[in-house]
Amino acid sequence: MTRKLSWALARALGRPIGAASGRPWRALVAVACVSVLFLAAVPAGAAGTGLHIELNKTEDNGGSCLASFVLRNELGRTLDRFSLDLYIFDVDGVIARQVLLDLAPLRKSKTTVARVALIEGSCAQLGYVLVNSIPSCRSEDGETLDCVDGLSVSSRSRIGLQK
Repeated sequence: MTRKLSWALARALGRPIGAASGRPWRALVAVACVSVLFLAAVPAGAAGTGLHIELNKTEDNGGSCLASFVLRNELGRTLDRFSLDLYIFDVDGVIARQVLLDLAPLRKSKTTVARVALIEGSCAQLGYVLVNSIPSCRSEDGETLDCVDGLSVSSRSRIGLQK
């Protein structure tokens, strides 16, 4: 297949490659370039490893700001212990509150939604939420995991989510 790809690339470039051209390194360079293009086309998250937390929605409800978080566990293991240490910052960047959430269990290859009251008051007062740490992250077989290392975060809300 590599040889066919090299010849196809050579025809497209209008140049001979390989031993026939007297420059065998051209074939290697062509194959390397095509390989890099194929690898670049695959999204980084396609391997499906890690943990993703999205701040999906915030809304005012009964005098509180409620947040809906979407958690996707792609660690390949169910987490029977999982907690988040969050800091809530106002629009001026001042800490408004700390929240410790116990979200276990998180099933492997499963998406979970959690709704949480972030503060008493309007969501308009909030600037962003910081995932300060993950104090508890343990798989169902009892192994303690470093869930911060493979963590990615995003937000669909006006309020940002950072790690």
